[in-house]
Amino acid sequence: MFKKTLISLAVASSLGLTGCFSGAGEGGNANPNYKINDTTIDRSIVRPVFDPNPLSPTLAVPPHFDLLLLLGATQSANYDFTGLSSGSTPADAAINRLSGFSTSGAFNVAFDGELNPATVLKGQTVFLIPLEVDATLESAPDALPAVNPAQISGVDQTPENQPNYRVEVISQDGGTNNAIRIVPLEPLLEGKKYLVLVANGVQGANGKNIDRSVQAAKLADGILGNAALGNVKTLLQGLNTLGNTILAPSGQEAALAYTFTTNKDADVLRAMTSPIPYLSALGQKIGFGGQLKAVRDNYPNLNFSQLTAKLAELAEKAALLGAGELDPATLTAQELSAITALGAAQATLTPGSIEAAIGGEVGSSIHIPQPRPSFFYGSEPATDLATIASLAPASMEEPVNPIYAAATQVRVSQGAITLPYFQSLPGEDGRGIVDENWVGSTSLEAALNAEFVGEGNSIFTFLRDIDGALNVNGNFPFPEQQASVTVPVVIYHPSTDSESRPARCVDETSPNGVTIFQHGITVDRSVSMLPGILIANQACQAVIAIDQPLHGLAGATTGRVPGLDELDADQLTATVEGTIAFLENQDPEANAQAIAFLTALINADYIGERHFNFTADQALNPVAAPTESVSSGSLFINPLNMLNSRDNVRQSIVDLLNLSASVPFLTIDGQSQALDGLPVHFVGHSLGGIAGTGFGALSNNATLRGSYAGIGASAFYPELDTVVLRDTSGQVTRLIENSPAFSSAILDGLAAQGVTQGSSNFESFFYVFQSVVDAGDPVSFAKDLGASTSNILISEVIGDNTVPNEANVNPLGNALSAPLAGTEPLMALIDLGAGGSSLADGSDGLALVDGNSAANEGALPAASFFAGANPCTQANHGTFVGPIAPNAACPNGEANTSAAFAEMVRQSVLAILGLPVLQVTGAEPQDQPNLSVLGLSETLENALDQDK
Repeated sequence: MFKKTLISLAVASSLGLTGCFSGAGEGGNANPNYKINDTTIDRSIVRPVFDPNPLSPTLAVPPHFDLLLLLGATQSANYDFTGLSSGSTPADAAINRLSGFSTSGAFNVAFDGELNPATVLKGQTVFLIPLEVDATLESAPDALPAVNPAQISGVDQTPENQPNYRVEVISQDGGTNNAIRIVPLEPLLEGKKYLVLVANGVQGANGKNIDRSVQAAKLADGILGNAALGNVKTLLQGLNTLGNTILAPSGQEAALAYTFTTNKDADVLRAMTSPIPYLSALGQKIGFGGQLKAVRDNYPNLNFSQLTAKLAELAEKAALLGAGELDPATLTAQELSAITALGAAQATLTPGSIEAAIGGEVGSSIHIPQPRPSFFYGSEPATDLATIASLAPASMEEPVNPIYAAATQVRVSQGAITLPYFQSLPGEDGRGIVDENWVGSTSLEAALNAEFVGEGNSIFTFLRDIDGALNVNGNFPFPEQQASVTVPVVIYHPSTDSESRPARCVDETSPNGVTIFQHGITVDRSVSMLPGILIANQACQAVIAIDQPLHGLAGATTGRVPGLDELDADQLTATVEGTIAFLENQDPEANAQAIAFLTALINADYIGERHFNFTADQALNPVAAPTESVSSGSLFINPLNMLNSRDNVRQSIVDLLNLSASVPFLTIDGQSQALDGLPVHFVGHSLGGIAGTGFGALSNNATLRGSYAGIGASAFYPELDTVVLRDTSGQVTRLIENSPAFSSAILDGLAAQGVTQGSSNFESFFYVFQSVVDAGDPVSFAKDLGASTSNILISEVIGDNTVPNEANVNPLGNALSAPLAGTEPLMALIDLGAGGSSLADGSDGLALVDGNSAANEGALPAASFFAGANPCTQANHGTFVGPIAPNAACPNGEANTSAAFAEMVRQSVLAILGLPVLQVTGAEPQDQPNLSVLGLSETLENALDQDK
C-alpha cells in the first residue's frame, strides 16, 4: 500500500505551510472558487474542501492531518515529529509544538456545498477507524514516533479500541449543512493513528453523490508539475486505496480519506509522577540521537529526511566493511569519517552505559515527586483569623456560629514550601509569565553527555524542532526545571488541647488524616478557610492548602477570605536563618539534612505569593502591582498562548504531587513528621478539581506506583484514600466557551481578531487549543481515576453559571454541542472507569445523591447534585468556599446559601471517613442529611449520549 521507508514523505526542502488555517482564497473554508479552468468538472457535485498540495496558495487541509507532522522532515537537520505551520496565530504557534492531535476534541470536515444530512451516517458513510502501524525503527521502536501513514500495517479491529463517537451535519462560514462534524463521546486512544473516511454514499442536497476534491484528485491521479510532490502523491494514493478497500463491500468509494495521530502528551505528567516506565524509550532516543549526530557532523548540509536515509546507507556499508565484503578504498573520506563516528557512538552508547547514566539523573534532572523543603511559624487559634473572629458571638445569649464553634477546636499553621517550577519566572516586565511555556530538559542532555564523554562534550543530542527548541511532549516527556519557588502554605489542624479536642479524633496528639485542599480560579488559598476549619474539626483532619500557579493573597482585604498572612520574603529569611543558626549550634552533623532543607528554602529563586505581584490588564498583559492591586489568577487562562495555559494546569498538578510527597515531613507546632503515616485525602473546587482529577489519577495509578519497586524503592507520594471534586469539569476549552462567567471575554477577544463562532477558523482554533490542553485535561484522566479510586465524591450545582453542568443538550448561546464539557460528562467518564455503563442508572459505577435520595444512601463512589435554581438562597458555584457572599442580583445584595454549604461540607467529611454521604451519624440535627438542598438534573441521561 505504501512504500515503507524511515521517512518516506520527502517534499521539497523549501516547502512551508502558509498558516494553519489559511486556504480557499480568503482564509475560510466555505464554498471556494476553484482556480482550475477545466470544463469537465461537474460543479453541481459537492466535494470536500481538501487541497493537500503544500505548494498551493489555496492549501486547505484539516487542522490535524498527519501531513502537518511530516513536513518538518525536509526543512532542516532539526526535526522532532511536531507540526509545521508558518502562520502567526496562537493556534499556529501551538501546532509547531504538537506531537499529535486531540483525543477529545470534535473536528469538522468542510464541503464546498450543501449536504443531505440523511445520507451522513456513522459507520455507513462516515467512519473514524483506528489503525495499526509499524514501528519507525524496528531495532528501537520507541526511538521515533510512528506518525507517517507510510507505516500503516492494517486496521485495528480490537473491540475495546473502537472509538465512541457521533456524526452530525453542521453549518459554518455562512453556508448551510456544509460540514460533517465528528464528535468523540469518550477520549480516543492516546498516540493512536485514525483514518477519517467519508464515502461517496454521502449526497449533496441536490441528491448527487459527493466526490473527491478537484485538487486532491488532480494531485493523486494527474501528472505532477513538480517532482517534489511525488511523495505527497504517493501518500494520497495510499490513503485512497486504503479507504476504497474498506468501502469495497458496501459498493462505495472514498470521497475523502486522511489520517491523524492523537497526542500522548499526558505522558509528560505520568513521566513526572514516575519516570521509570519511560526510561527505556529515553535510552533508545539517546542511542538513535548518537548515531544521527555522527552522520550530521559529517554531512552538515542534509535535512532530517536525508540524514536518516544517509544513516541507513552508512549502517549498511559499515556492516559490509565489518564482514570484509566492502573495500574501504571504494568509500569517500566523508563516508569513512562518518562510519568511524558511528562506531564510536555505538561503542560508547551501550545499553549498559545508557541505563547507568539515566539512573543517575532520576530525582535530579529527571523529576520525581519527593519531599520538598518547608517551614512553619508557630500555630495560632483559628478563632484569631479575622473572618472567624468576626463570627464570634457578641454575648453569652447569642447563638454560637457553627463555623466559629468548630474553630475553637482548630489551630492554624502558616508557612512556606519550596517547589520545583517548570514555568518561567516573570522577569522584570512579567512577560515570562505569559510568553513562555515548558521546554525539554537540556540539563538532562548535558548531564548525560558529561557522563559519556566528559563535561562540555557531546556524543548525542535529542531531536530538536526546526527552530532549535527541545520540545516537551509525549515524544520527550522530560521538562526543564526553570527555577525553585518558595510559596505560602497553610494548615488547619485539630487542637491538641484535651479540653478542645475534636470528637472524632482517635489519637491524643495526631489528626486522623491529611486532606489537601485546592481552590478554584481567580481566588486564593484563603477560600480554604471555612470548609477547611470544618473538615479539620468534623473529620479530625490536617487540611493543607497552597495557591494555584499565578494565584495568591491579593486585593484590598489581602485574600478573598481575610485572615491569612501574606508571605513576606524578608521575614521568612530572617526567621529561617535564626533556626539554622540554632540547629548548627546544637549539633550541625545530626541536623545536617534539616539545615540543607532550610537553606534551600530561603535560597530559592523566588520567595513570595504565587502571583509574583503581577496582574492582567484588559489585553491580558502582565502589569506589576502591589498586592492590594493584584487580581489573583487573572493571568492563568491565556488564549494568546495555548501552551502557557496548558502548562499552568500541568504546573498545578506537579505542585500537588510534590506537596503530597512532602506531607510526612511537615512540622506542626514544633513537631516534625507529625503527619507521617496518616492517610491522605484530596478536596478540589472548580479549577482545583480540574487539577485534582489528574492529581488523583496519577497518585493512584498502580502501574506508576509499582514501577518504583523495579528500582528497589517506594514512591514518596502517597496514595489518596479519597478524592472529592466539587463543581468541576473536563474538556477545558469547551468549558470556557460554555461558561457564562468566562465565555464573553474569550469570545469577544477572538471576535476582535476576526475569529467568530460559526466559522471554520473558530472551530479549528478550539480544536488545536484542546489538542494542547489534553496534556492535563480531566478527560484524559477521568476513567483512570474512576478505575483506581473507590472513595470518590463528585458534585455539581444544578444551573452552575461558572462551570456548566453539561454542554451536550444545552450549549451556551451559539456554541456547538460539546458532550465532553461540563461536570456531568466528567461524572460519566469516572462512572465508566468505576465499572458503570450509564451515569443516570446510579448503579455499578457512581451512586446518585439527589432530590430522589433518602437518608443513609450515597455509598461511595457517588455523584451529588445540589439545587441551584435560586443562587441567592439555594446553591451557587461559590457556595462550597463562600456560603455568604456579596451578590448585587440578590436581595440585600447578598447570597446566603449556608444550608447547602453545610451539607456540602457534611458530605465531604463523610466521604473522607469512607461512609455513605447521606448517612445519619447521630441524633442531633447536624447529624442528619439535609435532603432539602438536593436537586434533580434533567440532563443526566444525555451524558455522553448514553441515552442513545
